[in-house]
Amino acid sequence: MRLARKMILAMVACLTVVFAANAYYRIRRERAAFDRDMREDHAALAQVLGNAITTVWKGSGRQAAMDLVGMLASPSQTLHVRWIDKDAASLRSPHEDQIVTDAPICFANECHGFVEISESLDVPNAYAHHTLIRTTVVTLIGLGCAGLVSMLVGIWFVGKPMQQLLDKARRIGDGDIERPLTIRQRDEIGELAAEMNAMCLRLVETRYALRAETEERLRAQEQLRHADRLVTVGKLASGIAHELGTPLGVALVRANIIAGNVASTREVRDAARIIGEQIDRITHIVRQLMDFARGRSSTAPGPNQRRQPANLRKIVEQAVAMLTPLAVKRNLAFELVFAENLPEPPANPEQIEQVLVNLVVNAIHASERPGKIVITVAASATHPPADVTPPVFVGMEQPRYAMVSVKDEGVGIGPDILPRIFEPFFTTKHVGEGTGLGLSVAYGIVREHGGWIEVTSVRTKGSCFSVYLPMDVAEII
Repeated sequence: MRLARKMILAMVACLTVVFAANAYYRIRRERAAFDRDMREDHAALAQVLGNAITTVWKGSGRQAAMDLVGMLASPSQTLHVRWIDKDAASLRSPHEDQIVTDAPICFANECHGFVEISESLDVPNAYAHHTLIRTTVVTLIGLGCAGLVSMLVGIWFVGKPMQQLLDKARRIGDGDIERPLTIRQRDEIGELAAEMNAMCLRLVETRYALRAETEERLRAQEQLRHADRLVTVGKLASGIAHELGTPLGVALVRANIIAGNVASTREVRDAARIIGEQIDRITHIVRQLMDFARGRSSTAPGPNQRRQPANLRKIVEQAVAMLTPLAVKRNLAFELVFAENLPEPPANPEQIEQVLVNLVVNAIHASERPGKIVITVAASATHPPADVTPPVFVGMEQPRYAMVSVKDEGVGIGPDILPRIFEPFFTTKHVGEGTGLGLSVAYGIVREHGGWIEVTSVRTKGSCFSVYLPMDVAEII
């Protein structure tokens, strides 16, 4: 608003100078015109009186002329006429408040005297005073109106828009760049507001782009760190499984011998049988470790390692048939959804079945109430995450993927746990229900096939694991 005040003061000052100069020159012009008219009137009157008195003097004598002067010297408030002898002309004193005109009476080569015409200046002075007052009042009224109009125009077209621009600049400085500035003026201020809005729009787009890029980069870095951890754990698991395999096999054979020896007591045979069952359980865990280790050490399929098209319908049906008894115990039903044109990605059927079995087992364990598990197989045209190499092929606008999803109605996964579900040995199951290697093995197998696993989950409503397998094998360059 300071700019508007400066503009208003400047306009009022300019108008004051203009009005004052106009009033001054107007008063001077009218006063000069009034004086000029009075002197012209006096000159004309003096000429007429002089001719008349001269004519009477010549025809009727001096007395008749004096009588005429006496007749003209009637009392008046402004105009006075009197006779002045030529000897008394030099004795007159000047009158500053009067205008005086002399009409000489001269004939026969002799000047006999003067007819003095005088008029008071009170009337023109009063007129000039009234003119000054009137002009001053008009000037003040004009200044007031002009100042009011200037103030309204300055505040409406300059003050308020500039204040809005200032507030917008402060909001931009505070980081608020999404609220637009509305100034409906078709002038430089309106253009400045439009450019500021366009600048903020570009800043918003840049902010979202940077945020998305940053999130994608952090996600890629986290996935790379996760992959490095999996490689390390895979090497460790391979060593442990290799070292435990032989002694476990020997212990299992010995336990079976003791359990089958009829000479032993029943108590000894039962203890040997329990030992054998626990060794079988340890062997199963070791087998999972070996699978996990093999998944981490294998190489991605290249042009010379193409797999055969996998029948996803057959794989799903086999996995469901295998796990139906476990689902029935928990009052769960399977719902299979197959697309019309089922994709057949190049993959290892046994490994993909292992991935599906792990996902379905997790879905069964996560379902604490009766419900259903939906398994969907379809084709998907999508873009892979940043850390997944897309397939190289010709003639397609974007990669093609086969999608297999497993959706349950279980307890869901908390947002604090979700980033860790693919870590080896991490599990939320009860003791004895899992080792924490199932999802890690599944993750490794899918990644070795050039795909990835997406997870969406809502607490108390269930989770959905979607496996994406490329229809075209990624070429490693």
